[in-house]
Amino acid sequence: MAIQFFDSPFHVTHEKEVSSKIALKMELSMFITDCIKTLGLKQSEAATRLNVTQSRISELTTGKIEKFTIDAMMDMLDKLGFRTTFTFPSNDAGATPQIVISQANVC
Repeated sequence: MAIQFFDSPFHVTHEKEVSSKIALKMELSMFITDCIKTLGLKQSEAATRLNVTQSRISELTTGKIEKFTIDAMMDMLDKLGFRTTFTFPSNDAGATPQIVISQANVC
């Protein structure tokens, strides 16, 4: 039996389409949580800044990603001073499209 490698643990237990979304949500939640920590914000302060409740910040920081949409997480990134772009490499047929999160002014 050959060893199989997967992109993430979610790719083992879910269909490819679902697992990619779950993996993206997990990465976004970790990035947002790290940014909140870097800024030294308490959950209540982060909630005010992101225009959500403190319980939503708690859910985010404890990995309850099923409670969030990717769109909601993108809004949080925007409020933390980041911009997200989706790029398509135009000349290289083998190149992979990328989602790029860049710092606009904070964190």
